[in-house]
Amino acid sequence: MIRNIVIAGALLLLTGSAVRAQDKSEDKFYAIIFGQEDGRNSFVEAHTFATFVRVNLDGADPQVVDQATISWLPASGRVKLFKRAERGRNYTLEESFALLEPQHRIAQWGPFEIQEGLFGRAKKQEALLNSGGLLYKAVDPFSRPRGIAVNCEHAVVDVGLRPGESILRTGTAHGHHGSYLCAMHLRSWMIEPGVSHDWVARSLKLEKYEIAKGGWEYQGPGRMEPPIAVARGPAQHRADQTAKQKTEKKADPPTVAGGAR
Repeated sequence: MIRNIVIAGALLLLTGSAVRAQDKSEDKFYAIIFGQEDGRNSFVEAHTFATFVRVNLDGADPQVVDQATISWLPASGRVKLFKRAERGRNYTLEESFALLEPQHRIAQWGPFEIQEGLFGRAKKQEALLNSGGLLYKAVDPFSRPRGIAVNCEHAVVDVGLRPGESILRTGTAHGHHGSYLCAMHLRSWMIEPGVSHDWVARSLKLEKYEIAKGGWEYQGPGRMEPPIAVARGPAQHRADQTAKQKTEKKADPPTVAGGAR
């Protein structure tokens, strides 16, 4: 009996240590919503996709430790407006950018910090799409409520749909405008929707693409104002804090006898 109690106590101590270590782990979550359109903003060339990332900030440099991308297109590679529901394919972030052609213009909203719950939902949506649990349909007003098929925009906005909420629709909006509406629908999950964490985009190596930044007052391609505030990256923030501490330490005058300065 005593031996069992000792073993149980040891297990509890190990479990407690593991929990404390987990609590110390500093993970944060971010989302970027992308919009693609051509010069005419034609329906069949428009595309909305989004990536959701989990970033660990424990080390000297932030590390993307998990990611879910929702980029839902027909498996055939050709979008047809009034085609029946068909097999779809969920592309990775890298594959989505590889599909861009010279006539395409890309815009992004974010990266925004989001609640952990939205990241979990994105992982589930990604798994559902990859499993073939949903079909693709460009015009989906009847197939979507029945859980049969969705288009690219609704595949993204449905990530943020809470239990009991009505389906959020983007209507006929497409291209950059449709993606802007998707970002608006996900705002309630964002921690600071007015702050863009551009260092996350750099961690994803997005600086090699020519991407317009979208704001919360959409005014058309190339006129997305006002700009969203940019947050300083974790490494720069730590460097600033260290420099500040050193400066304060140097500025602190020495104490002399009697407590006078």
